[in-house]
Amino acid sequence: MKVKHIRWLHNELEQWRQEGLISEEQSHQLQAKYGFIPQEGPSWTRLITVVGGAALILLGIILLFAGYWYGFSPNGRFDWSLGILSLAIASVGGGVWKAKPASVVAEAITVIYMAVLTTVTLLVADTYYTGEYIGLYVLIILCCSLPIIYILDSALGMILYLIGVLGWSFSNHALSAWVGPVAVGGLLLLAVPYYIRRFGRHQQLQDPLLVPVSWTFIGAIFGEVFFTLSTYEPQMNLFFISVLGAVTYALGTLEQKITLLALPCKGVGAIALLYTLVEGTYIGTWIRIGESTMAWWLWLCMILSLGVALLLLRRLIAAKRIEACIGMIPFIIFGCYILVISGVTPIATSILFNAYILVAALGTFIRGTMIKKVSLLNGAIVTLIAMFGARFFDPSFTFVERGVSFVVLGIIVLAINALYLWRKRTQRNKLNQRVRQARRYVQDGSDTSTLLRSTESTDKTTPENALGHVAEDAVQNGMDRAGEDLMKRVGSTQVAPEHEARTARKEDI
Repeated sequence: MKVKHIRWLHNELEQWRQEGLISEEQSHQLQAKYGFIPQEGPSWTRLITVVGGAALILLGIILLFAGYWYGFSPNGRFDWSLGILSLAIASVGGGVWKAKPASVVAEAITVIYMAVLTTVTLLVADTYYTGEYIGLYVLIILCCSLPIIYILDSALGMILYLIGVLGWSFSNHALSAWVGPVAVGGLLLLAVPYYIRRFGRHQQLQDPLLVPVSWTFIGAIFGEVFFTLSTYEPQMNLFFISVLGAVTYALGTLEQKITLLALPCKGVGAIALLYTLVEGTYIGTWIRIGESTMAWWLWLCMILSLGVALLLLRRLIAAKRIEACIGMIPFIIFGCYILVISGVTPIATSILFNAYILVAALGTFIRGTMIKKVSLLNGAIVTLIAMFGARFFDPSFTFVERGVSFVVLGIIVLAINALYLWRKRTQRNKLNQRVRQARRYVQDGSDTSTLLRSTESTDKTTPENALGHVAEDAVQNGMDRAGEDLMKRVGSTQVAPEHEARTARKEDI
């Protein structure tokens, strides 16, 4: 159970006990079951506040120097840059000395250090132009930031580091084509021990920042694969990204016990599959694949990767998950590869691929509507939007054809949203009606119990006074017609026995 749920339960237990919904013993049992509120990691609110304030100070300092920066000599610029960097290093030293690792202060110090390091590096590069690509400076920043991230155990620093690795893989750099992918893989391997250590402490420390770290880490892995394929075998990019996306999505769907990885795996896998769907709709993609030559070992790697995807697909089918149709995407792309290599025109291959996407999206939408699963509905809608949105940049169609397709798509999206809102409103009204009925039932029960207590208190009074008290209680409690009928019945059943008893006593006398 999440921390917020435990805190909410402890706050509600006292109110439930006072209202009589649960006994004091039951309250103690629930408190003992769910135990103490575990320690939480740094919250997003505090992090954003602290980092935002520090960023404002840093930007203010930069603006103060901006007006005079180019008035300094190159040596003066270097001295100022070195002085600012020294202050950042001093703040890191103070954080290591006083700040607790993984705390808000440690996170803020790490982010400020990385920001200052980036600024100083770019200023020095602007002052002393060396002709190097921006990728070299990014690599220097990443290598200098990683030790601080480990020392202060900063999750935000690791997120920025992984984003930098992902950005560096797509940037221009002076490294050769053979060294570049290896360097990206090495930078990712350096981050693995941090992730393993942080993941191992997640059970004791509910870490809200570990999920964003998982997102960026998985995204960086996809970036590494994309960068490697684009460097060595660009024609295989579409297929292997689809396989990796399908496998990652299936793992996130099947392994729901590890909630920390389920959502990032499904999210990144879905984004990768969406990229393959959009890329596969273009005719130019299949033209490039048809014109390329693929060695036998590439076909072997494709078959082996399909075998891995097939194992996960069988598990999805056995679990009767609709997501199994998503796992079919690599097989469809593999079939399109065979068609275009065999001599089928790229236009025909593109049409077949687009037809599959359209049928799969509509089937997923219908299935999501039947089982009332919002994620499937959203996935189908996003797929259709991406499919038609890709036509905006497709020169194979005229402006009129693209305009008509967008208008039709917009109407479909609005109609779907209108239908969804109508169903949601209908469900809300039904639930509210049930709540009103439940409240009316509880109110009627309360009025009935009040009426019975009033009639019992009139045993030692006259029948006239008894009826008067009952009537007063009925008025005070706002009884409806059913309550008034009940009052009459109770009055008759109470007064008649009393009259008979008095008649019997008179006869005895």
